[in-house]
Amino acid sequence: MTSSTIINYARSLRDLMEYHHAEADAITARDILAFLAEREKSIGKSTLNTLCCALKYFFGKVLGDPDRIVDIPTPRKPKQLGELLTTSELKQLFAAAKTSKHRLVLSLIYGLGLRAGEVARIRLHDFDARHRTLIIRNAKGGKQRTLPYDEAVRRELIAYFRDEKPADYLFTSTTRKSTTGGISVRGVQYIVRAVVKRAGLTKKVCPHTLRHCFAVQYLNHGGNLIRLKQLLGHAHFSTTFRYLSYASPELKDIPSPLSFLFDA
Repeated sequence: MTSSTIINYARSLRDLMEYHHAEADAITARDILAFLAEREKSIGKSTLNTLCCALKYFFGKVLGDPDRIVDIPTPRKPKQLGELLTTSELKQLFAAAKTSKHRLVLSLIYGLGLRAGEVARIRLHDFDARHRTLIIRNAKGGKQRTLPYDEAVRRELIAYFRDEKPADYLFTSTTRKSTTGGISVRGVQYIVRAVVKRAGLTKKVCPHTLRHCFAVQYLNHGGNLIRLKQLLGHAHFSTTFRYLSYASPELKDIPSPLSFLFDA
């Protein structure tokens, strides 16, 4: 279980206890369902799914009381990606990033397809300037992957280093320190929201929106699904396949395998 999952699960249990003004031991199965019914009115299906999983884990695994969770539903996560940004909207977004920090945050998410939590935890020794690669450590599922970055990202890195002169973590909070070092996921989300607002975009945009845009544009420019799965750090191909319905790649025919056989 990753640190972000632990934090989300702990928050879910805290919210349940605050809602009923009671300790976890005193909360009944009916109380849990009432809490979920109320929260469902104000949160999305993905957040509700996390909430259900957290309560199932605590009462089932930690307290060993499956009777209290037998009626907790497991909502399906929505398969839709949400609204994606067009090329002109992406240019408008980047033009609204007035600081090197904000531009680099956008560049890492959209340019490399990173998650908000991955951006928040980057440290300077994760970069290999010689080979132009970035190691993403302790990603979702505890995995690690190495990503190449291009000249555009390199330019943003140079500008940011010149302005901010980071010493350990690439990004640090100016208000409070993250419990895991660097900035918090909410800090990354705040930066994206601030730039979106400044850009005057009406679409609902979060860091994951830019990650989705990266995946679709990667396919549109000739990338293949196997490599995209590696770049995004997906555990299953089914997660990567969903981008096919949003992409419009240029279809190019290749010679018959028979030609390759005899030409070789």
